Amino acid sequence: MEGASGVRPAVNVREAFSLEDAIQIGPGVVSPAGYASYRALAALEEIPFFTIRNRTEVGLAYTNKDSKDNLPFALRIKDIGIRFHAFAPYHTLPVTAGVVTPLDTAEFNAARLFESEIPFHCGFVLKIREDERLAHTVEMAPPGTGAFGYTAGASPERIQSFNMGWPSLGNRFTFREEIDVPRNCVVGVTLKLSPYAKELLANMPGPATDLPLCDQADPPVLVKARRISLIRVTLNGAREVQQRGELHF
Repeated sequence: MEGASGVRPAVNVREAFSLEDAIQIGPGVVSPAGYASYRALAALEEIPFFTIRNRTEVGLAYTNKDSKDNLPFALRIKDIGIRFHAFAPYHTLPVTAGVVTPLDTAEFNAARLFESEIPFHCGFVLKIREDERLAHTVEMAPPGTGAFGYTAGASPERIQSFNMGWPSLGNRFTFREEIDVPRNCVVGVTLKLSPYAKELLANMPGPATDLPLCDQADPPVLVKARRISLIRVTLNGAREVQQRGELHF
């Protein structure tokens, strides 16, 4: 139906969309929201997401937001997931088969704590403008999707003690009703570590500066790299957009 001016009115189109933002922990990470160590993370009173960086600053691997403080479209949030990911020695090939150094053992234990223990002692708040829409603990909002590290067990729906769960869409915090976010609105998620979580992080080694990688050459060639851990928050749902070049009635 055409308007009085003879021009068809614009109509929003709903399309699936996921908003994601991640911080990095490790040596030489990209700022803003890059922290040199677990100890540096422990010193923070709050860990903010979606409001302090855009993808021009840190790259698409760490956020898909183009603006720090608003959204250029209306968003309907269906669920939320938070992933703690640690790069640890068990992701790598050993330099010498059967030899585990004390440092690798300490980093292995730190990685296990970061992925499986810290989420149980970390709260989070989802806010739309200044309206607090959800306040919960991280273990109640597992990521549900994406890659994961070492695990055990047969059920793909089971949350494992070694990580934050298998990549199953059911393993996320789903809202009973979609949260409507207006266009140009501020959306933010803030993590809040407990005193116990801060104590653990402050005493955890790493992530290390040098990561020994052993390639497939014969004899093996030693390569040095960095370890970087991540905390990633994803908001799944749908956005309302006006598609370019399309006529809608």
